[in-house]
Amino acid sequence: MNTAQEHNPTYEHIEATVDGVRLHCVRAGAGSPVVLLHGWPQTWYAWRKVIPELARHHEVYAVDLPGLGDSASNPRGHGVRAAADLLDAWRAELGLPRVHIVGHDLGGPIGCTWAAAHSGRVRSVALLAVPLHGFGLTELIARAGLWHFGLFAIPGLVEGLAEGRERLLLEHFYGHARESGAIRPADVEVYLRAYTRPGRLADSLAYYRDVAADTAAIADLARTGLPMPALAVGCGQAGGPAPVHSLRQVAPAARGAVIDDSGHFLPEERPDRLVELLRPFLAEADAAERGMRAS
Repeated sequence: MNTAQEHNPTYEHIEATVDGVRLHCVRAGAGSPVVLLHGWPQTWYAWRKVIPELARHHEVYAVDLPGLGDSASNPRGHGVRAAADLLDAWRAELGLPRVHIVGHDLGGPIGCTWAAAHSGRVRSVALLAVPLHGFGLTELIARAGLWHFGLFAIPGLVEGLAEGRERLLLEHFYGHARESGAIRPADVEVYLRAYTRPGRLADSLAYYRDVAADTAAIADLARTGLPMPALAVGCGQAGGPAPVHSLRQVAPAARGAVIDDSGHFLPEERPDRLVELLRPFLAEADAAERGMRAS
């Protein structure tokens, strides 16, 4: 994939204040709106290789999650439901109609919660690289030995230990990218500038400290299922088909795929393969939307 447009000057940085919370995003392109939700330890910048291709046919919004990047912290907390409700209010503030949602890592459960809680405003939803709370996440943590979930859940510990040593902590995780050069030293610097700001690391870890409430929230919303087109994409070298098995429990007709040669950082490791899956999925969801309007 051509990544020469990573810093495309036509990108527009937008800030909107919703319910007293300032949210930042990057907008590019024209067409049906696609909202990209990043994971940890990242920001909107994780989508830099995906945005130029999706923006050929869509109006793309890559959002900094509440409390991360250039978005302010949400005083109502950083659980999936709080984030989903805030993001839907942000959508309304920007005047966006029904949107496509693509979520990676932390952004995946938040995106699915948004789709379930506000289904009338969501055209489609895609879950990347992670299973949902209560629908396979606990099993994956145990099977893959994902020790950081337990450590990060301890209030105050990691941010206290890592103060002034954020590089050591974050580079450990970036080093798990299986594709050499997917996250370059210059990219690490971009992320570090975001995560070394006062309170930023603590805000990011707060997403790991609401697991019980998040599991209950997703289980409650899952009772009605996801009525819109849904796609799950797994990473062959990090969790495999776990996201596919997970999403199909709440959206039985969900499409599923596994990108065999990708590690966890899918949008940065295999952006070309990801776009190849997203383009037809989004196009078909748009066609279904037009059919609904015509009927």
